[in-house]
Amino acid sequence: MAVTNGGEHVNAKEWPTRRVAFLALPGMNLTTLAGPVDAFTLASTYLYRSGKRRSPAYELQLLTADASPLATPSGLSIGGGGPWKEARLPIDTLLVLAGADVAQGRLDPELIAWIRARAADTRRVGSICAGAFVLAAAGLLDGRPATTHWQLAETLARKYPKVLVDGDRIYTQDGNIWTSAGVSAGVHLALAMVEEDHGHELALEIARRMVIFMRRGAGHRQFSSQLAAQAADHQPIRDLIAWISEHLDGDLSVPALARRVGMSERNFSRVFTQQVSMTPARFVARVRTEAAKAKLAETGNKLDTVAQNAGFGDGETLRRHLRGDEKALIRPARVAVNVAG
Repeated sequence: MAVTNGGEHVNAKEWPTRRVAFLALPGMNLTTLAGPVDAFTLASTYLYRSGKRRSPAYELQLLTADASPLATPSGLSIGGGGPWKEARLPIDTLLVLAGADVAQGRLDPELIAWIRARAADTRRVGSICAGAFVLAAAGLLDGRPATTHWQLAETLARKYPKVLVDGDRIYTQDGNIWTSAGVSAGVHLALAMVEEDHGHELALEIARRMVIFMRRGAGHRQFSSQLAAQAADHQPIRDLIAWISEHLDGDLSVPALARRVGMSERNFSRVFTQQVSMTPARFVARVRTEAAKAKLAETGNKLDTVAQNAGFGDGETLRRHLRGDEKALIRPARVAVNVAG
């Protein structure tokens, strides 16, 4: 499975084509593979057509357990791959993709040994969704921060206690080891890798072409306020969550929010907590912190300015929340609607 471009472009010196190998294991969701594949493909195509390269930036290789088409939970199968034992070497980037069943199943010792060997001769190794369990079994995540799909984070932490699991991150990077959350998070991981290879401008261009709202950075969470709104069954709570996100510098106290939805404070707190799996105060603090972190990463605005716009009042208050956000062990929330894999 290669990204190829016809014709010739005259250009200056360029990096050799980088081979990205996707090791896809059974139970993997289609989007888990398709999203990152599209991101690398679009990057390669754009660089060629814009005249910035005369050869493909990336060559993609699909690796599977055997020569048979890879079955997915949707009932569709993916062809075009080959057994991992016959992988073309060298590999520049190895990404391991797996479904939730990998968390409980027995992993092939020969495969684990092969991954350890690739980690020694590959520029970077990463995982998407339950692929983190494979990297953990190979010992590649020991002592490192790592993430996976939120539904699997506690299992990963329990099964591999040496791994510093944060079940709330979109993706993590520690040196040349990367991990990401499930399904669509793999796209953001791939875009971050494209940025590392070719710069922010290209990553942004590919995000636009994929109609993705910019890129969610490593520090962004799997559970945005928009996902919380989608998960709430109560329409007034869904509407309120959307309103909160647009009025972070306003009065978001429990009394003010309760008045907005026409409920008593006690009943509002009960219903909101039931719908969103956290108290209104905690949710507001979380959304404000999320917005402030994104703004700090994307702009050069001063801390005090970002703090005021996010509703924290001053920079010191924001600092405390940011420190607490980094130190806290984030438990996987229960507000998402996507399926592991």
